Amino acid sequence: MANRSERSYCRSRSRSSRISACVSSETSAPGKKSSQGGTRAMLTKSACRAAVAKVSMWALRVSSPGCTPRPSRSSRTGPCDSGRVTSGPGGSSVSPVSLQAATRSAATITRAGNRREGCMTLRRFLLASVVLGVIAGAAAGGIRALVGDGEAEPPLPTATVAPTPAPERETPLAVAQRFADAWEAGDAPAMYDLLDSGTRASLPLATFAEAYAGFRQEVGVTAIDVSVSGEDAQRVTFRVRLETSYFGTLEYATAVPFVSPEQGSPRIAWTPEVMHPALTPGRELQGEVWRPARGAIYDRNGEPLAITLDVRMIGLDRSRVFDEGTVTAAFVSFGFEEDEVAAAFASPLGQRHRVPLGIVPDSRVEEAARFVEAVPGAVLWFEERRVHPLGPAAAHVVGYTREYTAEELADRPDAGLLPGDRFGAVGIEAAMNDVLAGRVGARLVVTGGDDEPVVLFERAYVPGEDVHTTLDAALLQAAHEGLAGLRGAAVVLDPRTNAILALNSSPAFDPNAFELGNEASVTAFTTSDDDPLNDRATHGLYSAGSTFKLVTGAAGLAQGAFSPADRIFCGAIWYGIDPPRRNWEGEQGELSIAEGLMRSCNPVFYEIALTLYNEAPGALPDMARAFGFGAETGVEGLYDDSGLVPDAAWKQAIRGEPWYPGDAVNLGIGQGDLLITPLQLANAYSAFLNGELRTPTILAGVAPLDRGVLPLESQDVAHLRAGLELVTGTRGTAGWVFADLGYDDFGGKSGTAEEAEGQAHVLFVAYSPRDVPAALAAVVFDDAEEGRPFAAPLARDLVLAALNPGGSEEETEEEESP
Repeated sequence: MANRSERSYCRSRSRSSRISACVSSETSAPGKKSSQGGTRAMLTKSACRAAVAKVSMWALRVSSPGCTPRPSRSSRTGPCDSGRVTSGPGGSSVSPVSLQAATRSAATITRAGNRREGCMTLRRFLLASVVLGVIAGAAAGGIRALVGDGEAEPPLPTATVAPTPAPERETPLAVAQRFADAWEAGDAPAMYDLLDSGTRASLPLATFAEAYAGFRQEVGVTAIDVSVSGEDAQRVTFRVRLETSYFGTLEYATAVPFVSPEQGSPRIAWTPEVMHPALTPGRELQGEVWRPARGAIYDRNGEPLAITLDVRMIGLDRSRVFDEGTVTAAFVSFGFEEDEVAAAFASPLGQRHRVPLGIVPDSRVEEAARFVEAVPGAVLWFEERRVHPLGPAAAHVVGYTREYTAEELADRPDAGLLPGDRFGAVGIEAAMNDVLAGRVGARLVVTGGDDEPVVLFERAYVPGEDVHTTLDAALLQAAHEGLAGLRGAAVVLDPRTNAILALNSSPAFDPNAFELGNEASVTAFTTSDDDPLNDRATHGLYSAGSTFKLVTGAAGLAQGAFSPADRIFCGAIWYGIDPPRRNWEGEQGELSIAEGLMRSCNPVFYEIALTLYNEAPGALPDMARAFGFGAETGVEGLYDDSGLVPDAAWKQAIRGEPWYPGDAVNLGIGQGDLLITPLQLANAYSAFLNGELRTPTILAGVAPLDRGVLPLESQDVAHLRAGLELVTGTRGTAGWVFADLGYDDFGGKSGTAEEAEGQAHVLFVAYSPRDVPAALAAVVFDDAEEGRPFAAPLARDLVLAALNPGGSEEETEEEESP
């Protein structure tokens, strides 16, 4: 990809001024000549034949280190109607209407680089001051505006407002009101008709119209309101309110000078000060805009997770297609889905506008070039796009961007945003949008003459910044592949720092489809019964199942109701409440709490929960909150759900019912109304391993915040930790995944929970090494029947991958074949 400072830039403006400019492909300082002619600009000025006045009219002046136009930018900051076509013709995918609106946004627009010091588009629209002098006793000279080929350019077509029928002699207020109405409507001829004869003799209509058109363009006017006040010809005032693209709302008042002939109605002795009072002789209005480039998102090793690039696009120019069926078949053979091609053919854009279908990877450039040569209507071009290299593997955590709607733009009138601008919709793209997007800078100033510059508007420019994360691209890919498209989620943490290494939800979606506007893919994602847009890792709410038994054991020990030495009967049926409850694996005899974790014995934890209900009401819900359940994790850079820890107060408030023993017993095994997220589950186990609850981190350089020490004695922690290690031992419920295969330096806990609808989901938490855990993984599958064979193995493999980043195949084989 060429350096942004080494690209050619060419713009042409053909409507009201025919002024062209071209900057050579070699880098040169603004205003300096390059080897190919340097900065060339054709500026024309009118000649004042009577030496009465001079008009330096609306001209286009371009000064740039050089860059290449792109369709996505052209629609927003320049008048180009196409990008660099690599192969095949085709118009821009941006409509002409939006293109014209974009070119009227500001005089000088700098498309800023992203800490790479690359200068983007720099355009300068200069509104020179218009000075009209009248010398007593001398006839006013004619003024010509020579533009391009020396001929006066006709004004842009405007909707003419029918002038109010004029009486034989109007008042100055009435004349001013008609002028104001025409100004609001952009009706230059109607305004011109209200000027005095001397002004009209020296100022051609084309020059006058271009002055107002230039004023609107320089200021980026999107709406205008002009009211009139005054009592006589000496005290008539325009009160002007301008809504602008970049400079917010400008309000000012300007005096209206009149000439009262002996016969007929008074007429306006126009000068540029009628447009704005600051446009005194020798003064000019100059606007500058700096548009930041969106920052990139990187993993902990510097691998891009989201980045803005110039990419090769392949798509359709439907004006060259004569056989839709044949072209569709060709695109399908190239790798696109038939419904994607059909959606492109049905695009509301004009027939000659390029309709993108997808990005061409570097590995298929030659193939794509041959394809567009052979298929009528197929086109290739470069375009700036937000790219997500990992695609679905990082879709939920990184997110994607989308365009602002018309309503959202209207709600941000002073932000300098344009139609087509994008912002983060979900994930890190959304949570860190202000950092990534920066802020459009703008400055509107009056300069020239002997006076000091007058700043009419200024907004500080803030460049978009890169965001570096703790995520690991390889782990994200491994988790995505391990979830295998089944409904579920996976979270990987480093318990030492509480940094998130991977956070995946399944099924996933391709964020590039949203960046490209692939309607067929987006529709498939939004209508799927599997809800792929739902981030189950942070917003999926699950019963914790047996993974919650760690919390129940901790509450029993912390309250002193039980000790590590106590034995609790694990029978086939537990009779603590009515009706009795069956044990899923039958009688296991007398077990300690640690052994209860090993066998995941329900009666052991029923007994603990019931005892706490009777002796220390609220102790179990309080311990759950100490582990971080029932509240957002506080991770900076993401949004997550708080879940729910039910208790007596909650049930009374929500259902108007008391907290029964059955509620406490259900909570004791992680069921009932308890709701957690996979991120909370991983964070809770990390808290247990470190003795305190902390916020997870996903942004590099951000330290976790301490949220409270767990109320556990060291001997209690050791007892519970031994239980988690027994789970992965030969007698544990997960021994078949760990100890039986030689993985003996792990701890963990399994869980299965039944939903109210009857479906069960499966969970597993694993960590390693036992002495100083450096990696922890929490895995959830929505369907227990589908996910039971995969949950524990996937958690184990993710921990191994985190402990051995970038490990060789030989090392992996040795670990997997002990």
